[in-house]
Amino acid sequence: MNPGLTEEVGKTVRGIVHVLESQPLALAMIISNFLLLGFVWYATVENNRQRAKLGEAVFHAESETRQLLARCVVPERKP
Repeated sequence: MNPGLTEEVGKTVRGIVHVLESQPLALAMIISNFLLLGFVWYATVENNRQRAKLGEAVFHAESETRQLLARCVVPERKP
């Protein structure tokens, strides 16, 4: 690795930390945005799980109905 690159990254990180020290509201907003992003991700995952379970339940309920109806079909009579 290039030692100049690590020095530049270190300077950038120190600059960001210095800005966040002088602006605590910006740090609080960044943290709250990450928390909101995590909450939205969690809610989406749980919603998808619930929808999958509901889909399976509907499929199983409808499959029983389909089986019952399949047995009730009367073949056509030819005269």
